Amino acid sequence: MRTMLILLASLSLVRMSALAQMNIREYIFFRDTVKVDKYKPNSNGFSFVKFKMNPGDHSILNMEELKKLTQQTVVGVDLVYSDYPHDADFTELNRLRILELLQFLPQAFNSQVVKWQLVKQTGVKNANAMSNFFHGFVIYYRPMPSYAEENMQIMDVIDGRVKPEDSTLLKVFTRNSSWKEMLVVCDVTGSMSPYTSQLLLWIKANQKLKTFKQVVFFNDDEEKSNDQTKNLDTSGIWTIETTNSDKVIKTAFKAMSNGEHMENDLEAICYAIKKYPENKENVVLIADNWENPCDMQLVEFLKKQKIPVKIIICGVTDRLNVLYLDLARATGGSIHTMEEDLTDLAKIGEGKTIMIGKLKFLLTSGKFIQV
Repeated sequence: MRTMLILLASLSLVRMSALAQMNIREYIFFRDTVKVDKYKPNSNGFSFVKFKMNPGDHSILNMEELKKLTQQTVVGVDLVYSDYPHDADFTELNRLRILELLQFLPQAFNSQVVKWQLVKQTGVKNANAMSNFFHGFVIYYRPMPSYAEENMQIMDVIDGRVKPEDSTLLKVFTRNSSWKEMLVVCDVTGSMSPYTSQLLLWIKANQKLKTFKQVVFFNDDEEKSNDQTKNLDTSGIWTIETTNSDKVIKTAFKAMSNGEHMENDLEAICYAIKKYPENKENVVLIADNWENPCDMQLVEFLKKQKIPVKIIICGVTDRLNVLYLDLARATGGSIHTMEEDLTDLAKIGEGKTIMIGKLKFLLTSGKFIQV
């Protein structure tokens, strides 16, 4: 994914290039243009910021708004323009606007689950009315909680003061009661605190069952990662081997307070199976749907190991990160969401489709795409 970002960033310098236009369009999957009389941001539960542009221009007017998106996870982008003059071709203008955003907000382009929409406003009746309509980008994002907020949210769930709003982990573990002595590999970046709390709650409530044998917490980025397939490197990785929930909770908080904002999922899996080879058949990855693993280059190594990885994907809504489908298929593993378990991914043939809830996916050229 990082290679694609570098390619796109370099292409953005040649704005009028047909090649740049082709790559942008291949990488961003737009929905059909949405037509509205006058645009209003969607009350979809996420926060948002507006990047304003003058009608007919592609320059962002309020660049100071960028600071609000520092270290945040972008989940959606609306490009809003007006159909005035009526039935004019706005393709080139919108392309330049996309390239403008790419320069200043590349994270809007680097995730499989960012939802892009072109929104055409049809309510403009004359040139004088244009100033009453918004033009530019509306960026939706998940606010990143502070460490203190994470700590409080997690302890409220563990101590029973608050019930989890999204009970993905609790439902998956309940459905799969046959899972024993799991080697859990868990993402503890800030966005995952609702699910970290469920894991710790389950461990605390089920200490005597010995459902978990080892837990590997990860919270790192690719820049600091080393190749775990050669030598074990503990940077960005914290492990605990105990049934004592207090010790697991302490380790989780230590990992949360010392990490980065990127997900080194595969590196952590490689570390786990090398450190605990006797339990490598019981790997369970707890992953964030809204972030791409920064180390997908390790998928071929895991594929050769023929170690099935059970992947619990947290935060699935109308989108599911297909990189986790690819990882599960490559390892002969399985996918688990709040509603269901999908265990036969390795048997899916080229050109075939699968359903996960109401979401449909097509396997093409060995990769899944959401359709």
